[in-house]
Amino acid sequence: MAGILLSGCGGASLPKADLPAANSPPAWSGRNEPIPRRPLPVPPDPVPVRTLRVGQSESGRELTVTLFGSGERPVLLFGAIHGDEPAGATLARRLMEELRRDGASCRACPVAILPAANPDGLAAGKRANAHGVDLNRNFPARNWRKAPPGTSYGGPAPASERETQAILRAVEQLQPRLILAIHAIGHGRQCNNYDGPAAAVGRLMSSHNGYPVKASIGYPTPGSLGSWAGVDRQIPVITLELPAGQSSEDCWTQNREALLAAIAKNGL
Repeated sequence: MAGILLSGCGGASLPKADLPAANSPPAWSGRNEPIPRRPLPVPPDPVPVRTLRVGQSESGRELTVTLFGSGERPVLLFGAIHGDEPAGATLARRLMEELRRDGASCRACPVAILPAANPDGLAAGKRANAHGVDLNRNFPARNWRKAPPGTSYGGPAPASERETQAILRAVEQLQPRLILAIHAIGHGRQCNNYDGPAAAVGRLMSSHNGYPVKASIGYPTPGSLGSWAGVDRQIPVITLELPAGQSSEDCWTQNREALLAAIAKNGL
């Protein structure tokens, strides 16, 4: 059957089949049409960052807490209260870098970080401070006891040391909802050690780092931060005991998610 013919110039006719279909896309015009662009996602507002000077070490090094986020009662984290446990300071600084890059974790819960609580000992590679005092035996806990100078010498009196006083000042000013202290321990005894009402946080961290959850590390710790803040004052305290001798990078890889999870839990 012949197609329908349309009139054209000079009486010529074109078959209808040569015309574009009614619903077909328009033919390319030969011009470079602009391609519509989707709007780029708007980055979130940067997390507020401020510093709080809490004191000086016995040798005059500044002790400064960096606060990420706004609001009250932050999670307080510090490392290297024992100067021969440098991985704690490294992890604290890596966490600071993480929060500067992506502050989502501290939008609901502010975070306060003191990377090295014993900067003199850290500089010298020694457990104690410049006075030979084990700062984690120098807190004014009910179980503090006087002992002769030695490996775990708690000082001549509770809170006799400037570094201890700086941590006490930080706790008094910030009123933290959780304290995370990063240490290191040998012989495969790494753990999430808790004092006070922090067992649930320890279990949460264990689900990420695989470390056992322990209420005790197996020996007395009179005058420790956990005794003073966790037991006496009922502030949740986690002492994260890293495996001594393991590289700081491996420790960070193992514990990054555990630390962020502990922070996020306290923002709920």
